[in-house]
Amino acid sequence: MAPWFHSTILATSIAATVAVGFASASMYVGRNDAAPKADRLPVVADADAYITIETRHDGMSVLKRVQLN
Repeated sequence: MAPWFHSTILATSIAATVAVGFASASMYVGRNDAAPKADRLPVVADADAYITIETRHDGMSVLKRVQLN
């Protein structure tokens, strides 16, 4: 095949990849449903003294870490 044909296919693939990347990145702009870093569960050195309880709701999962002692 002619080199121009392959170049056209390559350019179209690159443009489509960039367009999908921009579209997916724009979905995350302005979303407030992600937890901030300070709201995440702390890492505990003695993990055997704690248990994690998961409660599920529609579209949401709540994790609670409870001390066993």
